Amino acid sequence: MHKLNRFKSALIGGAVALTSLAAPFSSMVAPSLTATAADGDNYAKLLQYSLYLYDANMCGNNSDCGLSWRGNCHTNDVVPGGFHDAGDHVMFGQPQGYAASTLGWSYYEFKDAYEATGQGAHLKVITDKFAKFFRDATELNGNTVSRVLIEKGEGNTDHAYWGPPETQGDRGRMLWTTGGAANVTAEYAAALAANYVNFGNADDLKYAKALYEFSKKDTGYYSAGTFYDAHWTGSSDEMAWAAGWLYLATKDQSYLNDLKNCPTAYSVHSWESVQLGAAILKGEITGDWGSAAELGKFQGNNYYFANEWGSARHNATAQLCSLVAAKYNKADSSWAKGQMQYLTGDKAFANGQSHCLVVGFKSNSSKNPHHRAASPDADAGKQNDGIQNKYLLIGALCGGPLDANGTYQDIRSDYQGNEVAIDYNAGLVGAAAGLYHFYKTGSVDTTITGVSKIYPAGGSTITPSVTTTTQNNPSVVTTTTKTNPSGPSTPSGDGYTLKANKKVTYSSLGEDERMIGF
Repeated sequence: MHKLNRFKSALIGGAVALTSLAAPFSSMVAPSLTATAADGDNYAKLLQYSLYLYDANMCGNNSDCGLSWRGNCHTNDVVPGGFHDAGDHVMFGQPQGYAASTLGWSYYEFKDAYEATGQGAHLKVITDKFAKFFRDATELNGNTVSRVLIEKGEGNTDHAYWGPPETQGDRGRMLWTTGGAANVTAEYAAALAANYVNFGNADDLKYAKALYEFSKKDTGYYSAGTFYDAHWTGSSDEMAWAAGWLYLATKDQSYLNDLKNCPTAYSVHSWESVQLGAAILKGEITGDWGSAAELGKFQGNNYYFANEWGSARHNATAQLCSLVAAKYNKADSSWAKGQMQYLTGDKAFANGQSHCLVVGFKSNSSKNPHHRAASPDADAGKQNDGIQNKYLLIGALCGGPLDANGTYQDIRSDYQGNEVAIDYNAGLVGAAAGLYHFYKTGSVDTTITGVSKIYPAGGSTITPSVTTTTQNNPSVVTTTTKTNPSGPSTPSGDGYTLKANKKVTYSSLGEDERMIGF
């Protein structure tokens, strides 16, 4: 197995003339459409399905998990809970906070879509679990933060294990910061503040305020090595993003002043750069959309391709941003509708191929994403590409084409084009909610393969009788493989360095609880 390189450069957009935001768009009235369960414009089903990736990646006590094939895992972590990062089980703080805050953003903007389809209850389960982890990961003395847990596990060590998270055992490494990782801790603050805005838990606001002040004391940033290299935008964008949510939560002018200083966004909203999200919040609140330069790029009929790492993720998140802007007549909702047709397989890419990249959404959807829990028996070696994943990873957005032409294969070994991640699905969830907000099409399902808890339109959850959770491939059940015999060796040290920051002290909390200074 190759080591997964989680470096996904976000700053790939060029400067866009701000004048492109000045002219209003005319296509703001949604047409009257009727969608069947199989149609690409079944946005109710798309929203419903896309949330289940978070059930698949739940960590700790998973009693709220809606999938029959997941159980409790990593319960011996010093701070249990949170979500696995991607197709692996390590937890990185920055994409964790990004995913949670972006999910909260989508509910804030498109609450009507969630409530009309019954998915608000599911979203709350997910964001509450995120919020609980962020609070538990924050040590408070009064209202002052002393340290924050920003990673669980170690990337290279984690990737050497292929199997279900339920049997992985003790991951050992817990990485804490006492300051200077503001890109991570401000994301936690943003997610907690957004969850307070949406659902009113006073503890979320208490911890959000404390984490924001902690972040302001030392705005240095933390890079998780080659997995999440955060050097492109540092922490100024996360600080502005958190300030925006804290202003919405408190109406305190000091937070608005901080938001007004947000940097101009020349890249799509992503785990590394939330400049555009902050700029859009600034536009909504103040009427000044001048910082949202990247919005000017969301036009045309060609597939919006930002980067070969998770191109579908960037596409979906661009849709979310465009749909939020469309509420304020700063974008056209039909652009997102056209882009979603690429992701659901209703529109061919430039190479003439079409792919439904949302697992389980259609009969021809991708079935074999790079994901350990979904394929616990057959690893990602090329020799196993012919063996289907054991479980259908409902609603997961696969990484997508490696180029603008549409080059893509539904094989588990392609960790670049066919992995999934919690930051990938955050944009898809938001885009689905936004498209339902504008077009009101589709309906939710009452039975879904491998799903034991369903959130229907109109109220109470359904617990269906799940007869089978495996995909129709008997060889998967009987196949056993060695645990990644060719994987990378366990590193002797923590494996991560802190860039451009000399004031941070971390503790790598293992059995000896040793303190390590970088």
